[in-house]
Amino acid sequence: MKKSTITGALLMTLFSAAAFALPPALPKIGGIDFKPPKGDRLVMDNGMVVYLMKDNTLPVVHMTAYIRTGKLNDPIEKIGLGEMTAGLLKDGGTLKYKPEEIDKTLEFLAASVESSMGIEEGRADLTTLSKDLDAVLDIYADVLMHPAFAEDKVKLRRDETLEMIRRRNDDPGRAVVREALRSFYGPAHPYGWRSEEATVNAVTIEDMKAYHANYYKPNNIILVAAGDFASNGEMMKKLEARFGAWPRGEVKFPVIPPVQIKGERQVFHIEKDISQAFIVMLQKGIKRFDPLEYPLTVTNEILGGGSGLSSRLAAEIRSRRGLAYTVYSYSAKKPDYGYTLAYLGTKPETYSQALSELLKQFKLITEVPAPADEVTRARDSIVNSFVFRFPTPFDLITERASYEYYGYKPDYLDNYVENIARTDSKAVLETAKKLFKPEEAMLFVIGNSKKFDKPLSEFGTVTELKED
Repeated sequence: MKKSTITGALLMTLFSAAAFALPPALPKIGGIDFKPPKGDRLVMDNGMVVYLMKDNTLPVVHMTAYIRTGKLNDPIEKIGLGEMTAGLLKDGGTLKYKPEEIDKTLEFLAASVESSMGIEEGRADLTTLSKDLDAVLDIYADVLMHPAFAEDKVKLRRDETLEMIRRRNDDPGRAVVREALRSFYGPAHPYGWRSEEATVNAVTIEDMKAYHANYYKPNNIILVAAGDFASNGEMMKKLEARFGAWPRGEVKFPVIPPVQIKGERQVFHIEKDISQAFIVMLQKGIKRFDPLEYPLTVTNEILGGGSGLSSRLAAEIRSRRGLAYTVYSYSAKKPDYGYTLAYLGTKPETYSQALSELLKQFKLITEVPAPADEVTRARDSIVNSFVFRFPTPFDLITERASYEYYGYKPDYLDNYVENIARTDSKAVLETAKKLFKPEEAMLFVIGNSKKFDKPLSEFGTVTELKED
């Protein structure tokens, strides 16, 4: 549902003010001097973990609930079940509140309650003026605990989801990333699958109720609250009053099959008559908690990370050669093997030059040590962007809670900057040698092959796929 103009304007004003009214306890830029406040961590009798941080800078309260689930837990024959369930927690009404009643109340109070489903997490978010917290928290709690999944709202959500599936290839720049990951992990693995019309149509209201009953339990949730409340004790009383009687229960998780990645060059192509060619290169990455995370982050920053035009890929492919407007690389961690992804969009008439340079840069960083000043710039860029991720206490406490959700050690956030700062040229070279093998990388291209300056087969045996 669309938020009202009043809601959007009010919250944007408050968020803008918050960005310029940081409490002195928040992190400061300055090398490795990064000592963010911790807030309070409490556990209810029913197992719900609660993170709290009082902040009276503005008359606003934010909450986020992390629910241990995700799209990867969907049954393969009903991919989309988790996303539909999350999307209907509020929009489908609750046992106490009709959907229209929820919408009307939230709009009147300039508040929001939203829920979503990511690959590895479910979320439910609340934002309200502190004076309206009790009323909005009542709705929020009922949304989490007692969704009704009204039939007409389920139909509306299903129709919206089906339309998104039909239009998923409208943006080839996004489609190339999705389809590359699908080919990399395999369409039958949760890391690579996607919703289809058949799997969405197979989802029933009873399926959603069963999904909710299994995963939405207090002992399967980490709840974060920050903002303008009198004390953490007072906020805890409010949460106990709403969630304290919610019974804990066993959660049954599906077994996720191990990742199987071929260690050989694979080339995939989707023929599409478009003005650009979109290219993704994928290589096997690291598992979550691997200490190589830190040097890998610096290495990617040097190659094609967030350092803008100073990254190697941007400098060589975009600035010097004028072969691409957008080019970048990043690495993603997973419980099982993640990936390193490089992306670019280029003219089909010069695609081979851009792709060749992409492969060359990934090979070069495994052979020649990066200059010390280049490593220093990359480290500084990562540190600066990292501490700016926490403009408000809510952002900070939410980050802490998310690290617990994903199983990191309690001191991960506090030591992150120091661990990045330890990375030197030697670590970059060793990490690149261990992880980057461009000669074995998977390449995925969407574009008009009739305009290609060279056959794609020069980069490996091509598997042609149809856009669907």
